[in-house]
Amino acid sequence: MKKLYNHNIIKLFYICLTTIVLQACDSFIDTDLPNDKINTQDVFKDIYTTKAALNDIYAQIRQNSVLSGDQKGLGFLISLYTDDLTSMARPNSNNGFYEMNNNLITANNEAISSIWNTNYKIIYNLNSFIDGLSSSTYIPEDQKKTLLSEASFLRALIYYYLVQIFGDIPYTKTTDYSYNNKINKTNYNLVLNNIENDLIFALQGLSNTYRSNERIYPNKATASLLLSKLYLLQKNFSKAEEITTELILDKTYELETDISRTFKKNAKSTLWQFSPQESSLATQEAYTYIINTLPVTTHHLSSNIISLFKPTDTRFKNWVNSIDKEQEKWFYNFKYKNKTNNTDEYSIIMRLEEAYYVLIESLIYQNKTREAINYMNVLRQYRNLPSIQMEQSASDLLKIMLEDSRLEFFCEHGHRFFDLKRNNKLEIIQVTKPNWKTIHTLFPIPEKEILLNPNLLPQNNGY
Repeated sequence: MKKLYNHNIIKLFYICLTTIVLQACDSFIDTDLPNDKINTQDVFKDIYTTKAALNDIYAQIRQNSVLSGDQKGLGFLISLYTDDLTSMARPNSNNGFYEMNNNLITANNEAISSIWNTNYKIIYNLNSFIDGLSSSTYIPEDQKKTLLSEASFLRALIYYYLVQIFGDIPYTKTTDYSYNNKINKTNYNLVLNNIENDLIFALQGLSNTYRSNERIYPNKATASLLLSKLYLLQKNFSKAEEITTELILDKTYELETDISRTFKKNAKSTLWQFSPQESSLATQEAYTYIINTLPVTTHHLSSNIISLFKPTDTRFKNWVNSIDKEQEKWFYNFKYKNKTNNTDEYSIIMRLEEAYYVLIESLIYQNKTREAINYMNVLRQYRNLPSIQMEQSASDLLKIMLEDSRLEFFCEHGHRFFDLKRNNKLEIIQVTKPNWKTIHTLFPIPEKEILLNPNLLPQNNGY
């Protein structure tokens, strides 16, 4: 199997397909009629160019989407926005990090504008791919079904994050420039329903096996996990329980007994991961979070999260490191170890531990607290933590679960924010972030997008 992100493949796809997108649209909702109409259907006359087209979208998602491991991704940005990271950025820096960290964001924040633009361009590309492949008569039906299912999963995944951070958003499955240029926002719950439809379609075409033994493409388990997370948002706890129970019983995946292996590319707990852009390059996460030099000028783990780790917690020993000078010490995310000469780390996007926490939460809300505690204790045993006693109220257990989840998934794809928001607990952040307000449940829609398309009004509350 060739590497997922081969440079020649990427070049081919740009020539054949995304020239339209990259040259013709400054933003998703400001799409001009292409000057150079390319017959993109030619891409879908051959299975190799078809796979190349989808591979390029995977590369875009790895490099520029909400799932990116660098400073454009939600893992970094929402850790600043909540209370897992502390930024060293100065006021009025052009990256928007100071405002993000101090909860002073406006509709002109550069980081938020970047999230909107880059992810909607990826959606545009996914829509283009789905349209082109769906109408092709050249690709064998079994392979067409698999690739369409992957693309539908990816579209659902991007929308899943966008709708949680922006609320009502434009939802489109078309590449019609005139329609997208005037599109209205879609109600939050309708967006969730559309995401569910994409995931159900994806599950019909995805296999339990992987297209690559490196797990760099999603499979049925990956789509199932996302669907279970969606059911938490929809408060369909019984379905979330059903899906995650099945995932946990699947012998394909296992919790790593050695926690230091969790972020290795051969980890048994991994459901889906991204390979680096080139062999031996570090993951984006390693570049982003590892601190090698003083003074610290970028960011570090907050004192608040550091104070929560118990002395025996193996996550602190294995996933946190520090750098110090005289009497000062800065802690940083050390889940990924290799900043140079990387041979054994890929960027983990989904892992089995998520299924455990989805299951635990769904059980708590069904008042199945004893079952929830049993699953929590399985995880705590692997982290060298004492077991939770059986006599816990649902509210107390939820509090324990949210703290455990925070320590498990810090700096991973915005877990802290989404967990608290989903459980109506965001006010907790007011203790550590004095500027936190109730409006911070949503990001503002970028102002320049509203100027281009007034149908995106009204702006989110408070902005």
